[in-house]
Amino acid sequence: FVVTLAAAICGLALGIFAGSTHGLRSAVLNHILDTLLSIPSLLLAIIVVAFAGPHLTHAMFAVWLAILPRMVRSVYSLVHDELEKEYVVAARLDGATTFNILWFAVLPNIAAGLVTEITRALSMAILDIAALGFLDLGAQLPSPGGGALLGDALELIYVAPWTVMLPGAAIMVSVLLVNLLGDGIRRAINAGVQ
Repeated sequence: FVVTLAAAICGLALGIFAGSTHGLRSAVLNHILDTLLSIPSLLLAIIVVAFAGPHLTHAMFAVWLAILPRMVRSVYSLVHDELEKEYVVAARLDGATTFNILWFAVLPNIAAGLVTEITRALSMAILDIAALGFLDLGAQLPSPGGGALLGDALELIYVAPWTVMLPGAAIMVSVLLVNLLGDGIRRAINAGVQ
């Protein structure tokens, strides 16, 4: 949750900055994002943890770094599309400041998209941290990480299969609940807007 919250805050700030600017700054940020997005998130996390060492904090930082470009790109797309709409152009012609346009017009209209992106990022963070724990690059035993529990119980799969099924089911249910929660919040926001 902490990883996703940090990625959402940084991604929102960078995405709004990139979406509201044009020219060289926006182009440079887009090229950096394209470069980072070309690397699969789990591979990027494994590379970061390989250099930093296996620890839960290093895994969390690696997953944050892997999630951040996707968050920035999504917010950038949402903001850029919203700034092209007629009501924003009319507000600019009326003399509204960029801050007022972003705060009072753009952010409320991209809230549903933000919730969708944040819940997708949270699901991705849960799976990536579990995968790093499974590979012994994340939470180390006796920490109760789902991936570490799966990796440790793998040798017992034929003797006691529930030792693998329970952590796997917990990870699956966590991701499912996050997605259902995100869908419910998005529907509530869309119903409130209409």
